[in-house]
Amino acid sequence: MSAPDRIRLVCTDLDGTLLNERGAIGPLTHGALTEAARGNVPVVCVTGRPLHDALSVCRDIGTEGLVVCSNGAVVAEVATGKPLRRQGFSRHQARTVLARLRARLPGVVLGVDTLRGLFLEPGFEELVPDCWQHTCVPDAAEVLILGDGVVKILAVHPDRPGPSLARPLVRPGDGVLATCSTPYFLEIAPTGVDKGAALRWLADHHAIRVTAVAAVGDMLNDLPMLRAAGLAAAVANAHPSVRRYADLILPSNEQEGVADLLSMVLSAQQEDVA
Repeated sequence: MSAPDRIRLVCTDLDGTLLNERGAIGPLTHGALTEAARGNVPVVCVTGRPLHDALSVCRDIGTEGLVVCSNGAVVAEVATGKPLRRQGFSRHQARTVLARLRARLPGVVLGVDTLRGLFLEPGFEELVPDCWQHTCVPDAAEVLILGDGVVKILAVHPDRPGPSLARPLVRPGDGVLATCSTPYFLEIAPTGVDKGAALRWLADHHAIRVTAVAAVGDMLNDLPMLRAAGLAAAVANAHPSVRRYADLILPSNEQEGVADLLSMVLSAQQEDVA
């Protein structure tokens, strides 16, 4: 592998990419994150996780600066938890989408992701291994009464895997984007809200061009981010579609592939200085 050069920002997915199967980082990754901070190369975690969970992970592993969560809908400060950017559904849009999903597929179980927390209907947790921390509600639409803006809608079905739910649930003209970060459920956001749009916002925030951004991921929800980045990387355990798109294939998350990417970026930076 040849080392990429002129990379000034690294965006990495969490689950299946930066984190191992135990939901932690290994010593090589910890060291690489420390060196990146010393070398003034920001590393931003860009995840499908809700805000609370994303903040918890970033603080545990010691990343600083910003975090992008809910598949690009929210950008927040890691230290304070303060959201700097929020993109999501209006109350009317969320109510319309929830009603549409329920009408199109009997048996679908729904959830909504908001800045205040994740709200899931009964049965969702049982269908999704290692489900995120959440509040159980009888009807996801009830959350709209509380006035919390919905940044993402989730759908799971007892008889269908997540990716197969897109066909019955989402149609052209709906004004939504469907993707998956796991094989278990479908994630739905307004059109234009994805990890790629968040990466472009991050580049502007750091006053750099997107060609100076490296992105690494493993699942379908990472593809917009990889398409937007100057350097697209995938871990070896990534979904075949992600591996096919990537410029660079790294070792798996269990083998700390993101540490390899950070090391290459920092080595190229040192060569430029020399």
